[in-house]
Formats: sequence, structure tokens, C-alpha cells
Amino acid sequence: MNNVKKYSGIVLLILLVLAKIQDSNFVMKVENISYDAYQTLFMEKSNYDEVVIVDIDEKSIGEIGQFPWRRDVFANLIDRLNQYETSVIAFDIFFSEEDKQNPKKILEEFKIKNENIIDSDQKLLESIKESNVVLAVLGDVSAYNKDNQSKPKTNIISRGMDASDYVYSFKNKITSLEKFNDVTAGIGTISYLDSPDAVLRSVPIVLKIDNDIWPALSLESLRVLHGHKSILINSDQTGINLIKTRKYQIEPDPNAIVHINYKEFNKENYIPAVDVLNMSVNANKLRNKIVIIGSSAQGLFDFVKIPNGDVIPGVQTHAHLIENIVNNDFIIKNLYTTIAENLLLIVSLILVLIIPNKILPKFSIVFFSGLILILILGSIIVYQFNYFVDVLYIIASSSLLFLTTLYFRYLRENEIALENEKKQIVLKQEREIAGEVQKKLFPGDFPNKDLIFAKNVPAKDVSGDYYDYISINNNEVYFTLADVSGKGVKAGILMANAAAVFRSMAKLEKSVSSIAQFVNNQVADNSYQGMFITAVIGKLNIEKREIEYINLGHEPIMIFDKEYKFEYLKSTLPPLGIMSMDDENFFQTNKINIKDKNLMIYTDGVTEGYLENGEELQVKGLEKELIKNKLNKPSEIINHISSILTKRDASLRDDVTCIVISGHIN
Repeated sequence: MNNVKKYSGIVLLILLVLAKIQDSNFVMKVENISYDAYQTLFMEKSNYDEVVIVDIDEKSIGEIGQFPWRRDVFANLIDRLNQYETSVIAFDIFFSEEDKQNPKKILEEFKIKNENIIDSDQKLLESIKESNVVLAVLGDVSAYNKDNQSKPKTNIISRGMDASDYVYSFKNKITSLEKFNDVTAGIGTISYLDSPDAVLRSVPIVLKIDNDIWPALSLESLRVLHGHKSILINSDQTGINLIKTRKYQIEPDPNAIVHINYKEFNKENYIPAVDVLNMSVNANKLRNKIVIIGSSAQGLFDFVKIPNGDVIPGVQTHAHLIENIVNNDFIIKNLYTTIAENLLLIVSLILVLIIPNKILPKFSIVFFSGLILILILGSIIVYQFNYFVDVLYIIASSSLLFLTTLYFRYLRENEIALENEKKQIVLKQEREIAGEVQKKLFPGDFPNKDLIFAKNVPAKDVSGDYYDYISINNNEVYFTLADVSGKGVKAGILMANAAAVFRSMAKLEKSVSSIAQFVNNQVADNSYQGMFITAVIGKLNIEKREIEYINLGHEPIMIFDKEYKFEYLKSTLPPLGIMSMDDENFFQTNKINIKDKNLMIYTDGVTEGYLENGEELQVKGLEKELIKNKLNKPSEIINHISSILTKRDASLRDDVTCIVISGHIN
């Protein structure tokens, strides 16, 4: 028993350290929880008022008109800001196409010549040329060549290793027209990097687009403000360690990523664009300021979620970045903080593994509580100097190892028996509830098995799949097949809700789109921890052999004729429950005639199921089975497929569920 205890603790210690070093998704999620908590608890008020946001808000859109505005409106906006003596004007929007509202172009299309008519694009061009304007560029991952030859306005000096080997890279760009970029004072990126939880914690301060290195809009605005020509990027074998202008220096992570130190932004620094155009703003609010033109209007969808849980206009992030650069106030997460985290983890785990085995049990809790307190206080103190050292993973890992150590020292047989009994009671209750839910979901056999046949073979006690069909008259049948993400009671309850909505709506003879909308909203309102349902919902016209259907994130629908020519109808919409939808038109349906054909819908448990030889069936294997056995009738097809997937002695990999609708007229 002592050897088991000793080596189990060492193995667990090694696994916990390896998980941290590998920087797995779980570790990142834990780290993000800690990071967000610190950003929330220690958020300070902004003490930098040199950035003003000229806001394309509801008020401005209401008075000026629908967005995008005509280009001469932006030209007038620039001219007004120049009258207010602003220092730099940065745009968080693009002018990537010719102005479709340009009066001159409209008259030219009708072959009307009028020399006095305004050319809105030309007016904007002249305003940009005569001002300290910074335009935006966005990295584009698509392979399509946008054919925009605009180049950075900044001279990038790379010292040491080649900086382009370390920064994030995009093949193409979205930016304003070349004629605007050619005359602007600067061009900066507004690119974000995807985050699994959609929280904006960090951004690239420089990145590579189309083989050129571009600075962020914030950094470019400060460069233009001070009239600097160049930005220095210093790199070594570990990556980028310094980005510097003549006035500022930034210490990013090795890939030029900086972590934004969000502050409580002064809402008075949001000025409606229409107020600037009407010259109704106090001049002191704009004089000698950096102005960022962006949008907070709800209809323009330019919003990001930040670590404290707030959702802010995307334009505000550039203001935070400018403040961070000016005050050298970024949250620092780099190679040194990572090394510190790893060392703290190793030391803490070693202490937790050794000390509880050397001291009396009553002192073990005191020791462990003291260790946790030291870790938290140390992390908080370091954070006051803007260094983020995550201790939440260290605490979680130490807790796990501490409990494991105590388990092998103090565990008694009666405690094991009691714990097992509790688990069995919980599991039994879950199985009973889930079993009752399951019985209510599946219908009996369809009266005409040569028309419709379906079957479910659960991999375990409770299936995560579902099918249903409802005849509303002698000629029309609603049907569905669905697969819920997740397992257990919660998944069963969610599927029961969806099934109830489907049956209710079908009995009311609602449209397929309407059923999809109601089921989607029911799932979205009742899902747990991001659970969703992939599904196919449809209606069969028996006489015409016509099917109206909608595939919501499910496996492709198989259709084949007597000659076994196969085609597949892929998903056109996301799974049910991702988000509520108010517009039924979002759920566009398709129609297909299956006369002299069979339509087969199945879950991934069919194609990913194992055959007797241990190989996956896959789609090609399914086709071969149908051809080899000349299967045509729905019941023959499904019974054969389920039989070959259940021949192995081992349990099923996943639930096997499918439905076949025949278009062969008997």
C-alpha cells in the first residue's frame, strides 16, 4: 500500500506539471478564470483623457441617416475635427469600395454631366490628404486575393532575428481603397485573434499581412501623433522581446501579443458624430486629442466582450491600447511569468507531496491553507506591478495532489463503502429519470414500414439520439431525427423539451421553418453549459413523394436510387440551440422529390460505428453494404445496418439511430 501511495503521488505530480507545460485547453481555461477575476477586482479608473471616441451611435444614425453614410459626410467630419484642432484622426471603419451613394457617379451612370455636382469620394480623399488621418487594415484568412496593393506607412526596423518569423500572419487584407491609403498619414491593424470563449484579453501589437509587417491602429496613431517614421522590433531566438518607437517601448510576448489592461473608460469621452458635424461640442474636449471614429450603434454589431464580463464597442479597445502604450501599462504575460508559474507549480506540488506525510494530520490542513494563502497574496502583489502569474492552476493541482495524499494516508474501508453507496444512489436515480424520459420520446412503428422505418440502438442505458414521425393526415407526415450534445439526465431533459415542442407544433400543422424556430428557441432557453442539438426536420408529401426539409448541423442526408447512385444533402444551418432567433425566415427550408429513391438520415454513431473486424463503417462502407446486399426497403436497410454494427462483443461506440423514407411507389 505504501508503494502505491508513493508512486501514485509522483505520477500525478508529473502529469500535472506536463499538463501545465503543454499549455492545454483546460489549463488555458483555468488561467483565463484567474486572469478575468484579477481584471475585474483590480480594475482602475482611467487617468488618461487624451483619446476621444467620435461615435457613430443611434443618435447620429437617426439624424444623419442609414449607415454607411455618404463619403462627403466623413469628409465633413474630418474637416470639423480639424477645426477643433484634433491631433490625430483614426478610423475604426473601412472605405473598401467606391461610394455607392456618390452623386457624381450616380449622374454619370445616367450620362448626365454636371460639373457642380459633388464627388463624395474625391472630397473624402482631399480631406484625408490634408489631415493627420490613420486608416484601418484587417488581416483576412481567406485565400482570395483582394488585389489591394496598399503598403504600410511605417518603416519597420527588425533588429536581431527576423521579426516576421514570430508574428501572426494573414495572407490577405481588408482595408480602404488604395487611393485613400496612398494619401493617409498612417495605416494600422484592427485585427483580433480568435478566443474560444470570445473574450478579448489580448491583441497583436504588430502582425504580418501579405508579407508586410503592420502596427496596430493604436501604435500607428501614436507614431503619427509624434511624427515618427519608424518602429523598431527587437527579436532573439525566443521570439520578439521589444517593440519601440522614439517615445514608447512595449514588451510583448514572443509573438508580439500584448494583454490589455482595461480601465474604467470615461463615457464622457464618447462624442456623437452628429454633434461634431453640428459643431456643438466643447472645443476643449477635442483640442489636441487623438480621435478614434467608430461605432457603438447596436445595429452595426461592433462589440467585444472583455474580461470583467462587460460588452463594449470594439472601438473602445483601441483607446485602452493607446492608454496602455502611453503609460507602459500592459498586463505582462511573457516567458519570465511562464517560468515563474512552472517553478511555483513544481515547488508547491513537491511540498504538498512530502509535508502532509511528515506532520500530524491536524497540521496538514493548516500547512495547506498557509500555502494557498501565500500563493494568492504573492500573485496579487505581483499583479500590482502588472505582472500576471496564474496561481489558480497551481492551487487546483496542489489541491488535487493534497487530497490524493490524504486519501492514501487516512482512507478507511467504511468511508469507501459509504462513498460508493452514495455514488450508486445518484447514478441509479439518474438512470431511472433518464429511462423514463427515453420511453416517452420514441414513437411506435410507422403503420406502413415500406414507407417509413426508424430504429435506435443505444450504446448505453440511455440514448442521446431521438427520432419521431407524426401523420397529420393520410398524405402528410412530419418527421425528425436528432442528436443532442452531452449525455445523462440533462441531455435527456433537453431532448424531451425539444421533442415536446416538435410534436406540439407538428400537430398544429405548422411550417417546417416555424417548427425549427420554436424548437431552436426552446433548446436555446433551456440548454445547460452550451448544449445543443443537431437535427433534420422535415415534412413528407406521400402522394407527390416530395420532402420539405431543413438540416441543422446534422450529418449529410443520404439519397440513393435503384441504381445506387448516391447524393448527399449537407447541413445549411447551425445546430439547434446555439442562439435564439426571432425571425422564422432564418430557417430556410429545401425541397426534394424522392420518387423512386430512398432517403436515409442517420447519426454519427452509424458511420463511426465499428464493424466486426474493428474497422469503422464510414460513409463509403455504408454505401457498399447497401449495394452488396441490394437493400431497398426501409426496414431491410436499417435492420441490416444495425445488425452489422452490433456483432462485435464490445459495447457500441455511440448510439446507432437512423430513419429511412422510401420514395418507391408500391
